[in-house]
Amino acid sequence: MGGVFMLNRAQLVEIARLAKISLPAEDADVVLAEMGDLISIAQSVCDADLTGYDCTADIETSDMREDVVIPSTPADVLLSTAADSRQGYFCGPR
Repeated sequence: MGGVFMLNRAQLVEIARLAKISLPAEDADVVLAEMGDLISIAQSVCDADLTGYDCTADIETSDMREDVVIPSTPADVLLSTAADSRQGYFCGPR
């Protein structure tokens, strides 16, 4: 079993800064609690005992379709729908 990882307020603020996410101080405690819940759920998945379980046993490959390459919409047509595009890429607000 793995240990329980607890996120503290300083770590949350640093994660928000690195992700360039605005995190108002009044929201930090709520977000911290929600992140803790998510981490607990992820930890329970990591702690699941899979002894004796073959995760590839149920995969049936004989019914898979052939991989066929088909033409796709040209990039210039897709980019013509963009509000802003540069050098062949969609641009969005920061």
